[in-house]
Amino acid sequence: PTSTAFRFRASLARPGDTLLMCTGGLADPLRGEAELRAHLARRWSGAAPPGLAAFLADVQTRAKGYADDRTAAAVWEA
Repeated sequence: PTSTAFRFRASLARPGDTLLMCTGGLADPLRGEAELRAHLARRWSGAAPPGLAAFLADVQTRAKGYADDRTAAAVWEA
């Protein structure tokens, strides 16, 4: 199998930051749909992180033309 290099980067987390790790099923619509990015930014930038059910519902938000399965994990800086 062909492998592509993965770029690692160190970043300083600040209060309110969110680190999202996800598969292409979510990364692709996030790259291509400004409305989805804005929606998730609004949902995930509150004073407290969303609960598990809300996070799972947010990850499954539909984006027209993107039907791949989605896997995501997020970490919020407190």
